[in-house]
Amino acid sequence: MVHINLLPVRQIKQKAAAKQQLATVFVSFLLLLAILGAVAFFQTSQASQLQNDISQLNKEKQHHAKTLALIKQLEKDKALIEKRISIIKQLKKYSSLTVHILDEVANVTPADRIWLSTLKQSGAGLQLAGMALDNRTIAKYMEDLKSSPYISSVNLASSSLKTYAGRNLKAFSLSCSIGIPSEKKVENSEKNKQLK
Repeated sequence: MVHINLLPVRQIKQKAAAKQQLATVFVSFLLLLAILGAVAFFQTSQASQLQNDISQLNKEKQHHAKTLALIKQLEKDKALIEKRISIIKQLKKYSSLTVHILDEVANVTPADRIWLSTLKQSGAGLQLAGMALDNRTIAKYMEDLKSSPYISSVNLASSSLKTYAGRNLKAFSLSCSIGIPSEKKVENSEKNKQLK
């Protein structure tokens, strides 16, 4: 005898499987929404924290802006003062230059062989004019001037024969370059003077 099952078992199983798949998709969708919601909440709270940090840093920046402006102003003032000190030091050096030049010229001028008629200082230049007994005296005088630490170069501008008080003398004109020497150069010059 043949038994026929009239219950639709296959259809019931298919419906049950479809319900189970639908429930799984629904639960997965809900789980995905929960995960996305958690990520969105985390990112929102992080963005809010960053906004708070930025506003806090802006407040600190504004607070320190006054200090930074004061520091910049102090740096400008410092640079200005250093520049003024440098100018004062330069002026001190050059204020004594004329005295040193006159002293050097007086020390190297032989009183019995050379007579100076003019001495002019203009900036870094010095012009000397006078009379000498002969050319050799003028040459030695030029070498003596060159040995000074304050005179860097000596050039003969002119030389001519002149009769003065019945004697034939040499009229000369010299141009010299002058400047502030280094400390070492002045010390060496002082030692050489002591040896002579």
